[in-house]
Amino acid sequence: MSSSELTNNSDDHSAAPLDVLRQFARRRETRTPTEQCELCSAEIAANHRHLLELSQRALICVCRPCSILFGDPGAGTGKYRLVPSRYLILSDFQMTDEQWDNLMIPVNMVYIFRSTGGEGRTPSEARVARAGEVNRVMAFYPSPAGAMESLLDLEGWDELVSSNPILNDLEPDVEALLINRVRNRGGDEDYREHYIVPIDACYELVGLIRLKWKGLSGGEEVWKAIAEFFARLRTRATTVGGAPAGTQQTASTPWRGEANARPEL
Repeated sequence: MSSSELTNNSDDHSAAPLDVLRQFARRRETRTPTEQCELCSAEIAANHRHLLELSQRALICVCRPCSILFGDPGAGTGKYRLVPSRYLILSDFQMTDEQWDNLMIPVNMVYIFRSTGGEGRTPSEARVARAGEVNRVMAFYPSPAGAMESLLDLEGWDELVSSNPILNDLEPDVEALLINRVRNRGGDEDYREHYIVPIDACYELVGLIRLKWKGLSGGEEVWKAIAEFFARLRTRATTVGGAPAGTQQTASTPWRGEANARPEL
């Protein structure tokens, strides 16, 4: 047998396992990636629950069994809280432009939540916080650079709560009042939208704007995505009050109602 035949036979024997490995690698590449529970590593669906890690205000993806485990407020020992799944449209929400200005929010979208100051708390301290010790009210608005904190005038917030007692029911840390004052381009009605949403919905909105914003005005893609985000909210949410969402008439102010104005944050 010639040396060339030996070489060819050797190549033939090694080619088969290499081909199998290549096929396996290709199958892995084409397999739909799956998310995993960050606590137990079980595979989870795209639509899943979250925990909020209080010290970092970071979301943790969890499977259904883990979410049930943390459904008890005491289960997280002051470190984690299960993000609820309540979505409400506050169609009768009472808020004047003067009250909005008193909140000192520089843009037309904001989410506001009560913080228990979970950072660095011991379990016993966390239990006190859950019993009613709320440190502060925090407001964040989305921007191309991410979520930006705005200092709240607490008297203005207290006045808002007085006019809208449902805000007393906000679950600290993990539920937020979401206010949308950006009218979709081309709309005929001037309106305000007010929601109670899980905090992960607010994070989704911030991420959407940060990812899709282009140039100075944001570009068509981001405004379409924002409109779709709020359309999904309206579909998912339960209306509290008698009037449909988006029908509150307001006086025209810069961008807040000018017919030919460009949307802007």
